[in-house]
Amino acid sequence: MRKIDQFLYREVKIAALRLPMVDMLFALGICLFSLAARLLLFPKISGDFVGFLDPWMDQIRRLGGIPSLGHDISNYSSAYMIIMSLLSYLPVDALYSLKAVSVIFDYIAAFAIMALIYGLTASPRRALVGMAAFLMLPTVLLNGAYWAQCDIIYGAFIILAITYYSYGDAPGAPKSRLTASARAFLLLGVALAFKLQTLLILPFFIILWLCPYRAGDGGRREIMAWHFLLLPMPYVLFTIPGIILGRSAISSLGVYFSQAEQYPWLTLNYPNIYAFFGQTFLSDYQIPELAYAGFLMTVCTLGLLAYVFYVKKVRMDAQMMMTLALFSLCLSLYGLPYMHERYGILVDVLAVVYAVLRPKKIPIAMGLIASSLMSYALFLFGVELLSPIYHALLQLVLVVALGMDLHRQLFTRPKSRIIIDDWRI
Repeated sequence: MRKIDQFLYREVKIAALRLPMVDMLFALGICLFSLAARLLLFPKISGDFVGFLDPWMDQIRRLGGIPSLGHDISNYSSAYMIIMSLLSYLPVDALYSLKAVSVIFDYIAAFAIMALIYGLTASPRRALVGMAAFLMLPTVLLNGAYWAQCDIIYGAFIILAITYYSYGDAPGAPKSRLTASARAFLLLGVALAFKLQTLLILPFFIILWLCPYRAGDGGRREIMAWHFLLLPMPYVLFTIPGIILGRSAISSLGVYFSQAEQYPWLTLNYPNIYAFFGQTFLSDYQIPELAYAGFLMTVCTLGLLAYVFYVKKVRMDAQMMMTLALFSLCLSLYGLPYMHERYGILVDVLAVVYAVLRPKKIPIAMGLIASSLMSYALFLFGVELLSPIYHALLQLVLVVALGMDLHRQLFTRPKSRIIIDDWRI
């Protein structure tokens, strides 16, 4: 064996893992090059930064940083406004500091994905491939490093919540007052404290409550009904500093209601069912009634999905769990009104995990990612690759294909299979 091969295949021990040096260098290279790509986009200024984030930061600085939490400055949650107020003390342009926070969470999410995939597959190489694929997602790159948006923050906490749940409470582990499932819901609550869109993943956790994920280690993964009460706790806690500093409790706690009233369009560049109506339709009919009807029909559809899982007494394995997570999220986004193009970022994140666990379904994952990128291109660059109707049709085909895959797993998979096989490269 050549000396370079001896070096590259020499194992390195990290905690409980033993990885060949080639895997370590691969991960390091992906992290460095993806970071360089993000840094190249830092000078780019988006319309949202000019119209919203930069004026907010100017006002925060004029008010003295932390004391600004006592004022109504933005329609963002208290959690993110705390971050902005802390960043205001740095002698750094707001454009760079805000983007830096999002990029930091890019890497937190990347390592959370790596931990999730490793926990589900026991394959270090699958985990590394998943991390690398996530860091190369064009929508994730554009969302933070170009657009200066913070969607990856709540996305990272959602992935961490799923990771905590999937690992469970291993037998022999130190006892804790909170089970892994309870800690997962606290992380989900932190995600909710940053973005209301966290609720889009809630149907998945409701189905997990009805039909727990079953792994081969015997760990406890039961979700208790009282765990759902943990969701609003972080949101309330993050509002306390502002209330102490003088902001009204109604204003602090009701920020998500003001967000819901800001945009009157049934869809804002997201390719869902409302794209079929067109702007002419929307100008002639009452939007609130359509929105309420669409919301109720989506709830009914998700309820049907939960009903099927419950009456079938499904005990999910890793592949089925992640397919369900992606499908329920896509179904919510496709049926609910007032969806923005950025709300699909979690679809892209879960699509990576889905593709790694089910390599034969990579075309579906790539289609979902490409669909998200087309929505971004329309808003950020004014490039319409597909008309809204054809884009919505493409998204419908992808959601149906994903649903058919979930159906096959529900009704044709061997019941004895618990976790997926190892994957060798």
